[in-house]
Amino acid sequence: MHKKYTLPSIVLIGAVSSLTIAGQAQAQTENEREEGFYLSATAGADFLNDSDFVGTQNPEAGVPGVAGAPANVNVRYDTGFAIRGAVGYKLKKGLISFLKPRFELEVGYSESDVSGGSFNGGNQNFGGDLSKLTVTAAAYNDVIWSANQQIIPYFGSGIGIGVVDANINYFPNNGVATAPTFGVQGNRTALVTFNAIGATVKASEKIDIFAEGRYTNVRRRNFDRRFIAGGADGFNARLRDDTESFGVGIGVRAKF
Repeated sequence: MHKKYTLPSIVLIGAVSSLTIAGQAQAQTENEREEGFYLSATAGADFLNDSDFVGTQNPEAGVPGVAGAPANVNVRYDTGFAIRGAVGYKLKKGLISFLKPRFELEVGYSESDVSGGSFNGGNQNFGGDLSKLTVTAAAYNDVIWSANQQIIPYFGSGIGIGVVDANINYFPNNGVATAPTFGVQGNRTALVTFNAIGATVKASEKIDIFAEGRYTNVRRRNFDRRFIAGGADGFNARLRDDTESFGVGIGVRAKF
């Protein structure tokens, strides 16, 4: 005995079938968007911690200074800027169901002006700037607990190479010198690490907007304290310091 279908039932079956196929296609599209390459760009502010350059004077012949005396230079900075660009790859699944891993290769640059400082606790006028160029590889985890989630927290860490360029100068605030007499100088490469936390908002199918805070540390590097008065360039001391900073930024990710 053959089952008879009325016109309304045929329409209903067709509609249900269409919705099922559309849902499957949508789910497939969503899954495709969950994994793949993306590009990101970030701009923001960089807050450098005070630098405590520490060393011992060992002046060359003709350079002012006392051999064996301390050479401790404290430097303060204005709020600087930071820009970063990265290429990344997002995985659909991770070891923990609500953590979706991403991996990035990033290049960043930041620069801050000197706002003040002191040499061996004295009273000096300071100027100049300090910049950082970093190349890092990073791993992130997006915290996703719902398929319809619009705000996605994330956290991550990175490691790589950092180049710190110091161009810091100063002179005694005694009314005699009016131009830099000494400087902390150098362009040094060292290990850099960072830790980041942020949140992402889905702006469209292919565009994400995110806000991030991160702590960055370029590990121990050596710089020179040099006598630079009147165009001179004489060595006085070798100084060491970490370069630590906290940054905040706004960025965009574009999926391929």
